[in-house]
Amino acid sequence: MISKKDIEQKIIKLRIELEKHRFLYHVEDKTIISDELYDSLLRELDTLEKKYPEFDNEMSPTHRVGGEVLDSFVKVQHSVRQWSYDNVFSFDELKEWEEKVLRILEKSDIQKKPTYVAELKIDGLKVVLTYENGVLVRAATRGDGIVGEDITQNIKTVRSIPTFLSEPITMTVIGEAWISQTELEKINKERAILGEQLYANTRNLAAGTLRQLDSQVVANRKIQLFVYDIEGLEYISTQQEELELLRRLGFQVNKESKTVKTIQEIESVYQTWASKKNNQEYGIDGVVVKINELDLCRELGYTAKAPRFGIAYKFPAEEVTTVLEDIVFQVGRTGIVTPVAVLTPVLVYGSLVSRATLHNSDEIERLNLRIGDTVVLRKAGDVIPQIIKAIETLRPAGAKKFTMPIVCPSCDQPLSHKKDNTDTSVGIFCINNTCPAKEYQKFVYIVSKKAFNIEGFGPKIVEYFLSLGLIKKIPDIFTLSREQIKGLEGFGEKSADNLIESISRAKQISFARFIYSLGIVGVGEETSKDIARSFQSIAEFRNATQSDFDVIYGIGDKITKEILLWLKDSSNQTYLDEILSHIRIVYETEKYTSTHLASKTFVLTGSLTQMSREEAKKEIISRGGKVTSSVTKKTSYIVVGADPGSKLADAERLGTIVLDEKAFVELLS
Repeated sequence: MISKKDIEQKIIKLRIELEKHRFLYHVEDKTIISDELYDSLLRELDTLEKKYPEFDNEMSPTHRVGGEVLDSFVKVQHSVRQWSYDNVFSFDELKEWEEKVLRILEKSDIQKKPTYVAELKIDGLKVVLTYENGVLVRAATRGDGIVGEDITQNIKTVRSIPTFLSEPITMTVIGEAWISQTELEKINKERAILGEQLYANTRNLAAGTLRQLDSQVVANRKIQLFVYDIEGLEYISTQQEELELLRRLGFQVNKESKTVKTIQEIESVYQTWASKKNNQEYGIDGVVVKINELDLCRELGYTAKAPRFGIAYKFPAEEVTTVLEDIVFQVGRTGIVTPVAVLTPVLVYGSLVSRATLHNSDEIERLNLRIGDTVVLRKAGDVIPQIIKAIETLRPAGAKKFTMPIVCPSCDQPLSHKKDNTDTSVGIFCINNTCPAKEYQKFVYIVSKKAFNIEGFGPKIVEYFLSLGLIKKIPDIFTLSREQIKGLEGFGEKSADNLIESISRAKQISFARFIYSLGIVGVGEETSKDIARSFQSIAEFRNATQSDFDVIYGIGDKITKEILLWLKDSSNQTYLDEILSHIRIVYETEKYTSTHLASKTFVLTGSLTQMSREEAKKEIISRGGKVTSSVTKKTSYIVVGADPGSKLADAERLGTIVLDEKAFVELLS
């Protein structure tokens, strides 16, 4: 008689055998058994699991067939923020990106020159896979980069994705889901017969498939996933090693990646695939360029929107023609008046487009636009649509040359090519401080997620409350009462309570987010964080001088000029007095693990071995210290790693205390 232990061993062996053939088929493009034999093994395993349910396991290959129907997708927070790369569309722009990268590394005293990995940019849906001890525990869409949707049940039906790994690794894996052109054509034929809407491209099909609530539908479509990134493993030193590890662990990795030494070699890869992209089963919309050395990637870090260590070199975008019906104007919170093209709606790159920004008067002049023109519209992926040119041979008779307005479309006050007291600009500005459109945009900015994050206080509520006179200036938000809101259109007792509670929570705000909320030109999320780390209080920030900003890494002369202009404006100082009477700022000092480095200023130079420079910076800040980019008389210590740059000589000249990495680690403890 066969024992239970023998049955269990048989089940384990069947799973291993099926996993081996999954890997060979989806990763190695090899087939050593027929589909019929594979299905026979799968049926045998399924029979045993049903007969002996105590040995069943949700990671088994039998659970890939789908069948579970969800009521809705659950929102989940990513353990690691998901970024999108910035785009370039020409070799000149690629060179500018490289020059910027090299400047940052040089400024950081990094002497090592980077190499690059060129990977095909797959036009699909980004998927985030989380493995714990080698087992797939969650799959999610990118969402907004912070919160996505849980699509684990659907992803389990995708056979190119291992549900368990050959090594007990805990990590996050990033990939791009796609469906072949052949499958798209097949599915669209079926939908056409049923009178259903067709999918515009393979990307839309992949996205629509993975958001199906019935996982059986997903199982019946041949979704595949190319993976290209790992988060959570510290022992890997290059991007190429990451790709090799992913292949070894059983993932499907696109085989066309290439490690190169120069961007000229990248251009060669780009041109090769620009001519081949339309002949592939999967969509390709460019080449992703990444710095290969991960220590350099960590040093470069991120902007508020994207990694600095990589760029998407996009292929020429999809172009269509449409009619320019009108040009209207939007007034931003800084007063800039932006012309916007109103277009006859047209489908481009899978989405319906009816508007496109025209940037400024110089752009309209360059394009030589007229109302009624047939224009060429370009859109690439998620990039904002752009008018490339007008087809002048199709211009209607009597079409007049367009002229920019001389008064604000919102307040009828004269427009200027100068914002405040700054230099003349190609843009035009409304300089009326009481312009309704400017005030509206300021309110929308203040209540937004990255600023005070007042839930339930969206643009429509802002517009409604402004029209009622409930809010006239920003501090009025924090004096709103339940009695004022309850009974208004759209507000019952519960919704009024919810909004007041959101406002109450927002009264406590981090220093970095408060700086961001001020809306100073050029001061985004990352710059706001740098400022918050560099000043001990809002009072210190209000009294800052040029020299205070000169030593802050990442803040150049242009941004410093904007900050100082903002601080010198008496109306801004009055605003600070008013808003600070209603809120409480939470400073970084309240989160320090210790304060034994308080009042100490550090400069880092060279490559560290025990931690990245970014990690060293965080360790210093968490203990109350400051990190600056240049050595001055105020510098307390310079931390010297391998291959230090000119900052060491500056420190020796000024008599600054020099710490090697060992001494630095001891100082931290």
